[in-house]
Amino acid sequence: MDILALELSLEQQFSLAKYSQQVKELSPERAQEFLLEAFRQLMVKDNVIRALAKSGSMN
Repeated sequence: MDILALELSLEQQFSLAKYSQQVKELSPERAQEFLLEAFRQLMVKDNVIRALAKSGSMN
């Protein structure tokens, strides 16, 4: 695996810094809701990647 693929691009670093500032302004309750939704979306992403890998290996 290419170690550079694990690092964020300059654009992604900027986006993360901007996002970080927005998150700091959230109430604790809203931050918890946001965190749970982000985790749910990561699990959906994993499912999509798994399904694509599986369908790709069958062809």
